[in-house]
Amino acid sequence: MKLDSQTPHAELERLFMRLTLAEFLRNTPINLRQFARYAVLFVLFPSMVLGFRAGLGIMLAFCAGMLAAMLAGQDEWAYAAVKLWLLAGVVVYIGVVIRTTLSAARRMRESRSPRPAERPLTTSSSPTPCGVLPMPWQKERDGFAAQMTLCADQAGVYALMIELQDCGRGRLMAEGTRGLCCPRRSGRGNHLELLALLRLEAGEHILRWRFAGADTHCPRGTVTLLCRPGNHS
Repeated sequence: MKLDSQTPHAELERLFMRLTLAEFLRNTPINLRQFARYAVLFVLFPSMVLGFRAGLGIMLAFCAGMLAAMLAGQDEWAYAAVKLWLLAGVVVYIGVVIRTTLSAARRMRESRSPRPAERPLTTSSSPTPCGVLPMPWQKERDGFAAQMTLCADQAGVYALMIELQDCGRGRLMAEGTRGLCCPRRSGRGNHLELLALLRLEAGEHILRWRFAGADTHCPRGTVTLLCRPGNHS
């Protein structure tokens, strides 16, 4: 779907709801590929739920104990230990599925909740028009940061396209996820594009972004307000 200043807001709202639902479903068992990997990992190696180092240590200790039991002729003990290990894996996997699904549900509710404004509208407030806006970046200790002010004269969904040039390889992150859906992110070479849909309350919003990574340098960038609530329906 092409987004521009002529996109009806009703279509933008439907797109926002559809994309937040798709993001939620990607983190539920409907995503068979991802949860099949979880099943292999946590059923066979349940201790990995504690983290790689702790999980590896527990797994090595278990394997050493089982090997010692087999060398001592205690095959029944070793067999029982394997059954308990797999049972623990099933329990851990079910817990991971439940936790991941609940987290995805919370994330969807947060995305669909309107982002409150930092300042209310005043008589001197000028609504931000569609078009290209500057996005200057400043160096921080562990990356770069930028911010922009968006004056939303109407509550609803706003679509932003963020483009970074000469940025190196890094990750672009928004400060705060309430009212935010980022359905598309693409990059090639030193160029990065991010489409962000924001559900905003009426008022003046300060949108902050961070860009960080192992191989980054100060990017040049612009943000384009593609479409906003208006007279189209």
